[in-house]
Amino acid sequence: MFSAGFMSAETWLIGLLALSLVCLGMIVLHTRWEKAAAPAEAQAAKPEFEAAALQLDAEAAAILSLVRTYIEAGDRYSVSLAEADKSLPKIANRDEIGIIVKFLIAANAKMRNEAGELKNSLEQSKSQIDKLRCNLAEAQEMGMRDPLTSVSNRRCFDLSLARELADAQARGTALSLVMGDIDHFKKVNDVFGHQIGDEILKTFARVLKDNVHDRDTVARYGGEEFAIILPETELENAKHLTERMRGQLEAMRLAVNDSGQQIGKITASFGIAQLASGDDADALIQRADAMLYEAKCAGRNRVATDRAIAA
Repeated sequence: MFSAGFMSAETWLIGLLALSLVCLGMIVLHTRWEKAAAPAEAQAAKPEFEAAALQLDAEAAAILSLVRTYIEAGDRYSVSLAEADKSLPKIANRDEIGIIVKFLIAANAKMRNEAGELKNSLEQSKSQIDKLRCNLAEAQEMGMRDPLTSVSNRRCFDLSLARELADAQARGTALSLVMGDIDHFKKVNDVFGHQIGDEILKTFARVLKDNVHDRDTVARYGGEEFAIILPETELENAKHLTERMRGQLEAMRLAVNDSGQQIGKITASFGIAQLASGDDADALIQRADAMLYEAKCAGRNRVATDRAIAA
């Protein structure tokens, strides 16, 4: 009768310890993420991430407190049993035995009550940790996105390219990389101001994002330059996709909302390279960038492909 309550509490101790490990693991994850992220890219998500991490620290401390409370309750119950064990052989009086039994029943009831309280506290901590886990995931995702255009940022691009390149080399599948930027963007900023320039960047990012698949990665590489990682995509298919995006942007006629002033036609140039044997990420980026430069030199508003490498 007495051991049942004790084993129930022991089961919850295992749960508490497991949750403690989850908490500590997520705090370590936060620390590693903060060290790995570039300061400028992590800045937008940093306050939310730090707040969630501090709350996780508090929950971890609370869980450890619950574990200590359980241990203390178990120790008290063990002392009660030990005292009863010493007393019973010396007792011949039925009334005295009844007193010991009542004492043990009361001690067992107290242990059960404390185990129930621990269970409720554990459930509350689990609920709080689940919320904090979501907050951390959201904050980490923010740290991987460009705050202006909402596409992936440079850090996310580097990680995604390394992952997709390794996968393509391991499986022997194609991988294409598109680099593109807006033509004469500095002139747009000079004439219409940076606020309009920001809106054009968001429009360009939206055109790119709307034309790719879920596995593809659209990233703001820097300034007005964007990159698109296209796994399992041959050069010709990448070119067709890019030509479609270029044409959609060229067909747009943009105007300033407040005044109706026409911004005019906005175009972009693109360079494409396909992963070749022996390529690393830097080599692939350099070839795609070289094609982008070629498209600019050839008159802009066009797509240049690295056909010699792909042949």
